[in-house]
Amino acid sequence: MSEDPASADAGAMFKAAIALALGEADRRELRGPVSRLSKHYRSEGPGGSVPGRGKLEPEAYLATRAPATFAAVRRVLREVASLRPGWAPDSVVDLGAGPGTATWAAAEVFGPIGRAVLVERDREMATLGARLAESAPARPAADLEWMSADVSAPGLPEGDLVVAAYVLGELGPDLRASALERWWSATRGELVIVEPGTPAGFERLRAARSALISWGAHVTAPCPHETTCPMEGSDWCHFAVRLERSALHRDLKAAHLGYEDEKYAYLAVSPSRTRVAKARLLRSPRLHKGHVRILACETGGLAERVISRRDGDLYKRARAARWGDRLDRD
Repeated sequence: MSEDPASADAGAMFKAAIALALGEADRRELRGPVSRLSKHYRSEGPGGSVPGRGKLEPEAYLATRAPATFAAVRRVLREVASLRPGWAPDSVVDLGAGPGTATWAAAEVFGPIGRAVLVERDREMATLGARLAESAPARPAADLEWMSADVSAPGLPEGDLVVAAYVLGELGPDLRASALERWWSATRGELVIVEPGTPAGFERLRAARSALISWGAHVTAPCPHETTCPMEGSDWCHFAVRLERSALHRDLKAAHLGYEDEKYAYLAVSPSRTRVAKARLLRSPRLHKGHVRILACETGGLAERVISRRDGDLYKRARAARWGDRLDRD
């Protein structure tokens, strides 16, 4: 997919704005909040929830979680864009927006956004997000509006693209169904939900998928079908994206590697039918001499397949494919 030069700069502008905002931060004071925040995302257990962002220092989120969230949402939105060529949202509703991370990701993938409503109840985080947008050479949307509200409350605005990134798990189990129904009612084009790539995150998405399909939603990604999810037992559907760590990021996490892998799970649904994958890779392909072994979710469920040189172009595509990619057979 070719990218508009202006839109391709959105991610760079967001990162530059973060670096500017953190330029005067005291690293010693940030290490504690960063450690607690990382622990929450790593150790989330079944039925657990990530504490509300209002309880986390915004600078700690900016330094470590914002880059990871941006990378995951961007990867998901690129997949949506590839399945809906020619479609681009003119309006975005960013639920639990934090500093506007998902809105910046949408601007990079789809180009300049006409209007974005960023729903964030933490006023300090919203203020920080507004400051980031103002300090960047260009804003991610021509009309950028911050809405102080709970994502589960009634009265959410409608949008072509509605994104809830790492938000569903912050809601209590008693609020999720009603919140999800309001998100769906606000969706004109695509509803995208991203959660941590944990068993608990996947189970929340599996339940959301069932509810949304019962309300008439059509799955865009990652699933190649709308029948019952075939994942069973201790396995779960999730993916990963690699992102570069800044020097500050490495320092705050006491990390030696210049990158980290963000594991995430996601669901994209639409009121109308779109193109979908015929097969989605659930693991990295295993390369052997003359053949490739894959595990994929297909229309008929989970399938382990061996693709050999005799399969021609499919064999070449399988060797080049990555975990989470589509692998269509035609």
